[in-house]
Amino acid sequence: MATAIAVDSLSDEVLRLNVGGRSVRLKVTQILTRTETGRLAKFFAKSHEERVNDCDGYVDATQEYYFERPPTIFEQIVDFYVTGKLHRPSDVCPMRYKMELDYWHIPVSEMASCCHFIDDSPLENESDSQARCSDSVYLEVSCPPNLFDDVCLGQQRLVIWTFLENPRSSTPAKLFSIISALFVLLSLAGLILSSLPELQDEEGEPNWTLLQLENVCMIWFTAEYVARFLVHPCKWHFVRETLNIIDLLTIVPFYAEACLPLVGIQATEIRNFRGAMVVIRVMRVSRVARIFKLARYSTGLRAFGSTMKKSAAELSMLGIFLLTGIMLFSTAIYFFERDEVNSKFYSIPAACWWCVITMTTVGYGDMVPVTTGGKCVAALASVCGIIVLAFPISMIIDKFAESTSRSGDLPADEGRMTMRGRRRGQTRRYLF
Repeated sequence: MATAIAVDSLSDEVLRLNVGGRSVRLKVTQILTRTETGRLAKFFAKSHEERVNDCDGYVDATQEYYFERPPTIFEQIVDFYVTGKLHRPSDVCPMRYKMELDYWHIPVSEMASCCHFIDDSPLENESDSQARCSDSVYLEVSCPPNLFDDVCLGQQRLVIWTFLENPRSSTPAKLFSIISALFVLLSLAGLILSSLPELQDEEGEPNWTLLQLENVCMIWFTAEYVARFLVHPCKWHFVRETLNIIDLLTIVPFYAEACLPLVGIQATEIRNFRGAMVVIRVMRVSRVARIFKLARYSTGLRAFGSTMKKSAAELSMLGIFLLTGIMLFSTAIYFFERDEVNSKFYSIPAACWWCVITMTTVGYGDMVPVTTGGKCVAALASVCGIIVLAFPISMIIDKFAESTSRSGDLPADEGRMTMRGRRRGQTRRYLF
């Protein structure tokens, strides 16, 4: 016989909710059993006044706490609390469903095996920064909005973070992203112009105007990086993110070189020390990494980076095939060509250079075999190079189509099910 629940104790036994206009009753024991860190578990532990402030409204007539959330998706969450199994409806965008799970603080790991997301890797993986909906295409998955709930000034920091990371959130945010991209382009233009002799001083350093342009750009990059760092709820995750590492690499060389005079080292003195000069040149060369800052404002570049990360297995296979072919053909052509007069194939490493250029179908023409055996090896290397390079291309194109479909302009299911030829046509849209 079912246990009867007294009416006056119903509020203690059952949590009354109204989600998007649909009334829901959930037993508190079920809520606490499924996940103690969920939003509803924390919501139950609060007083009535705190609950009213935490939800979107309170219905006095039915004593229900109102949440302005989609009721159709919440049905699956109710099913999870009742049965312990979390499923995803097929007609709901995976990224939209993921956002709803983040709101209710339900981990994706609770998802039933039959309803795994389309992506091969778990969506809660912090390194998968490309998974996003069209409403938050620039927001990192590693920083979902619910992380701001338990930090000081969480809502204010979330507003600032959205302003900095999501140009589509508002017109000022879009203007800010455009200004940031212009600073990146200006810094790159200054870096290029600084190599022109007519824009350098007698010591080969950029003139005053270019130096001031560099200083202004670095001040902007520094302020932008510090602002993102201060508002991020998890500092360790922030410094580990790829785009933030790139930002740091563009800033550190500038300040490292600027601090040299503070320790008594002048630029004119460094020229007399070969090792120190090499270090300075390496730091200056690393400034070109700022071109990757454009990935923060380009969905195409971000999709490309995601594709490279997902294609690690295919790229490793390509590298192994190339390495095998290079070692095989460079050794063969070395023994065929080494005894010829003025032969440029004087060692296997020298032959490796020729083999790389040949297998990648570049063909500089600086090293040419003259023997019959060498020409046969060259022909085989060219043909094998074409075959090896063609092997992983189709798989990489498929992964690029997945990345672009998940960036917001294409439905995820469509990106998976369209024909390969159509996918190639879709990828042309992802420049900026």
